[in-house]
Amino acid sequence: MRAAKFGAVISAIGTVIATYLLAIRYAGIPAICGPALGPFGGCAKVEASIYSSIGPIPVALVGVVGSLVLLAASVHYLRTRSTIALNVWVLASIVGAAIELVLIAIQAFAIGAWCGWCLLYGLTVLLSAGAAVTAAAQAERDSAAR
Repeated sequence: MRAAKFGAVISAIGTVIATYLLAIRYAGIPAICGPALGPFGGCAKVEASIYSSIGPIPVALVGVVGSLVLLAASVHYLRTRSTIALNVWVLASIVGAAIELVLIAIQAFAIGAWCGWCLLYGLTVLLSAGAAVTAAAQAERDSAAR
């Protein structure tokens, strides 16, 4: 159950980060992400790129929805040990992790700038995927022991 608790906490953090990025985008405010962050201060360049939205949908909105799904699934699994909730959490986190790896590659190779907030958000998704897989493995071990 520690994996589910960790997954819930890390998904809540991811939701906050994605919501911040979405809010500043709609408000037209630049991210707090300046030169003090060194190589991770490229938030403005990443946000201005063609990769910051999918048509009219900001990538940050996808992040908010994705993190809410991870949060809901991990909390539901934590409370009920529902196999369906666990499966949703594992599937959503693996899909999210794959998307994050692509977005990291885009920052590295297409944009040539690093957004510290984006990378921190991506870390929450990758950690949630690790927690989900750990929870699934534990559930499988518990099931086999019965």
